[in-house]
Amino acid sequence: MHWETVIGLEIHAQLATRSKIFSGASTAFGAEPNTQACGVDLGLPGVLPVLNREAVVMAIRFAAAIGAQLQRRSIIKKKN
Repeated sequence: MHWETVIGLEIHAQLATRSKIFSGASTAFGAEPNTQACGVDLGLPGVLPVLNREAVVMAIRFAAAIGAQLQRRSIIKKKN
């Protein structure tokens, strides 16, 4: 049996966007506690997340800058 070695790299970065990645809530530094949350962040029933386009564009630009290979399709699943 022949095995192919595949090595992946997962990068966690805080992007300078105006809102969070899956909600429209602000990311303003220094705001009062508990003032930058919305229904999506709180996990309220019936509220669906919407992907932040600005964050996706930033991630794609970064991937292109480092010569990363991008997948044509991504599936995102919420942990909790």
